[in-house]
Amino acid sequence: MHTEIGNTGRKALKSRRNARAYLVLLLLFVVSLALPHRSRSQTATTTAAATQALPQQIVYKQVFRTVVFLDTQADLDDQRGGNGTALRNYYQSKAVLTATETALLKSTAHSTVTAISAIDQQIQAAVIAYRGQLQGRAFNGALPPLPPELQSLQTQKDNLVLNAVATIQAAFGSTRFQNLDTFVQTYVVPHITVTSIKAPAPPAKTGPLPPMQPVPWQ
Repeated sequence: MHTEIGNTGRKALKSRRNARAYLVLLLLFVVSLALPHRSRSQTATTTAAATQALPQQIVYKQVFRTVVFLDTQADLDDQRGGNGTALRNYYQSKAVLTATETALLKSTAHSTVTAISAIDQQIQAAVIAYRGQLQGRAFNGALPPLPPELQSLQTQKDNLVLNAVATIQAAFGSTRFQNLDTFVQTYVVPHITVTSIKAPAPPAKTGPLPPMQPVPWQ
């Protein structure tokens, strides 16, 4: 009697343990399937949202700078006795552009980047002048507002890029420009990182600001 009951109890206990182990394995299996799928979905959604959020002036400013950079590196390769053709023709081959389209893209990129550099120098000078006005002054609360010319200069930079894009689009035509833009959205945009810079907080205590050195303007 005792042996029979003991065997029955052990069988029941073993059955419960097997059932519990099965449930644990089943849960782990379900989790292993669900997590990667959810991770990929969230990553794709985040990437798509980030891509849609990038303004055209930011995207094509990077495109123009890349075109100029590739041309510069191609010239350096030639000067070293190498062959810079692949770098020089990168956009033409990868974006499947005609020779005429490539020439327009290059000339527009070079002129736009040169104009942007001139504005950047003005912005840098305005920032350095603003910082110079803060030296040795005591503040209690918010810092003085930034010079209004900074926003004006930034708007000029944005308009330079947008006007350059409009010029290319008008010359290419809607279909051919879409071909270029598809390449840009697919291969350029994913590598663009936009960082928001917050205005510095005023000093915690009333008193002069610490010494500041001008930083290179990017």
